[in-house]
Amino acid sequence: MKRVEERNPQTAQIVFKFLLAIIALLVLTIIAGTIAGLAKRGKAAAPPPAAALGENIFSSLGALRIPTADPEPGTIVISIAFPYDKSDRPFAEELASRISWFKTTITGFFEVLTAEEFDALDIDAAKEELLKRFNAELRLGQIRELYITDFMRL
Repeated sequence: MKRVEERNPQTAQIVFKFLLAIIALLVLTIIAGTIAGLAKRGKAAAPPPAAALGENIFSSLGALRIPTADPEPGTIVISIAFPYDKSDRPFAEELASRISWFKTTITGFFEVLTAEEFDALDIDAAKEELLKRFNAELRLGQIRELYITDFMRL
């Protein structure tokens, strides 16, 4: 005896239409991505500044926490970084060997300040003074700019 299974033809049509919609969506996504990729092909990203091509950022000093000179001291948090020529290996080694000296110099500069003096401090003048102190001790190169990434009183 032959067995006949009956299926609802509407269910098959719904599944078929759903699969066709997914395929159409995938095809449209591929076409749109191809067009966008071809449109961007001619546009090159702007090259980095010439000065930044051969530079690294020396940020090995970390965040320093320095007590203020108040009777009940607060805390100054400061992080300093600066660019240097990455192809100048001797200067990079000198910087790495002087990390503790950098930290001592920064601490010595800020630990004499009270909270009020710190709040009134001109950040640019402080950067210039630290830069002058750093460069006076360095023998194999000079730092041209300091970046202060954290500068707050707690």
